Amino acid sequence: MLLSILALVTVAAASPLPDVLLPRATCYDGVYVIGARGSEEAAGFGSVASVVSGVLSAISNSGSVALDYPASVVDPLYDDSVIDGINAMITLIENYVDSCGGEIVLVGFSQGANVVTDVLAGNSPPVVSAITVFGDPSFTDGQSFDAGTDTTSNGIFARSKGGASLALLNTYAAKLKSYCDTGDRYCASGDDADAHSQEVPTWGTAAVDFIASLSTSH
Repeated sequence: MLLSILALVTVAAASPLPDVLLPRATCYDGVYVIGARGSEEAAGFGSVASVVSGVLSAISNSGSVALDYPASVVDPLYDDSVIDGINAMITLIENYVDSCGGEIVLVGFSQGANVVTDVLAGNSPPVVSAITVFGDPSFTDGQSFDAGTDTTSNGIFARSKGGASLALLNTYAAKLKSYCDTGDRYCASGDDADAHSQEVPTWGTAAVDFIASLSTSH
């Protein structure tokens, strides 16, 4: 992917330029939902829009933001897109925590689910109150937070059992549901072309109920 590089023009001045102030995050008495769309979905919440709206309806005085990242497979490549998503999500979380504190909810589908769980499985996992993901390619069988009709298969990017990444992810086990259905090409390494796209419609209501059950604002 070709990126334009903007030239920075230095202008002589008698005094240094002031620091640029970032806008303060809007704070909510309810929860702050960060939603991450799946691969190649249009900018916005993508498939998890229904879950995000369900949470906003279930928990009053809540707000949401769609993760701004490529969600691409080729341009940029999937791995680079995920890294961009991780960095963008960490920034959103840190900005909200610094400005507001409060409860943060993470929701993701497909590549967006991979981003969410990678954030939690990183070296310095953030504090969040509830997480639901669907069709995560890094889905790993045998975890207490596995949900859906297939809890015995691995995703195409399954995490190493006994590894530090999975151990960190498991620190969120009580707050996390990872939905994967039998035959899903990405979270279950299956061959069902429709399973992946049906996980949010199938499990979305259960996900909203799970998130609401963990919120102290509900």
